[in-house]
Amino acid sequence: MNRLWSENASASGNFSWAKKQHSQSAVTLETCGRSSFFLPVQYEPNYQYPLVIWLHNEGSDQSQMSSVVPAISMQNYIGVGVRAPRATDSQGHGFSWLQSESGIAITEQSLFDAIDLASTRYNINRDRVCVVGYREGGTMALRTALRHPAAFAGAISLGGRFPTGSRPLANLAAARKLPMMMALGTDESTYPTNDLCRDLRHLHAARVGLDLRQYDVRNELHPQILSDVNEWIMALITGIDTLRTATMCDTEPVEFSAN
Repeated sequence: MNRLWSENASASGNFSWAKKQHSQSAVTLETCGRSSFFLPVQYEPNYQYPLVIWLHNEGSDQSQMSSVVPAISMQNYIGVGVRAPRATDSQGHGFSWLQSESGIAITEQSLFDAIDLASTRYNINRDRVCVVGYREGGTMALRTALRHPAAFAGAISLGGRFPTGSRPLANLAAARKLPMMMALGTDESTYPTNDLCRDLRHLHAARVGLDLRQYDVRNELHPQILSDVNEWIMALITGIDTLRTATMCDTEPVEFSAN
């Protein structure tokens, strides 16, 4: 495992740091149906931007993207937040991802519709589409990318479990080529260590690479983690890895991708 960040205080979940970070610059946000879009500062229509698809956690919605993607980078990506299919309250303020076959199919269609919509509205590079999710959204991000690995340059889960059920590794040969990153904080209630070790053993047996990073914070939306997400994605694009990593031995040998 790689441990990259340590601090005594837990990160807050109210995104106040993100709002402060990008409040000083012009931020362009647009909404279309179930999707919200972020345009980078000084958007250049003649440049093909990478696209970051953001999948929110349980009880939130697509507007979460407007705080998170600018905190990842103000100028490197076009961002699109996609809303989960099921409402968690009668007012429709929160939504959840469905891990059933029908729910997975709905999510996949929503993601591909968002990519198509982004392509018609903005100049994006469809070979540089990354799907990133928080907690339950992170699980769905990995699941969708594993089912359609040729459609995504990479997939990132922030605090989300590796997907189980509905055969996430059915497309195994292609899945082995998919760059994946998982960032985990110290809150074991979201992903107990025993479950994590079990999933890592399965991935190791299947020879599927995963870049696993652990941080001494409880909230995976910490600015240091989001900064590392930016560098990880840029490493995919440029082929240059600038992350400051320190390898630590785990109790199980795990095959990590060299992203």
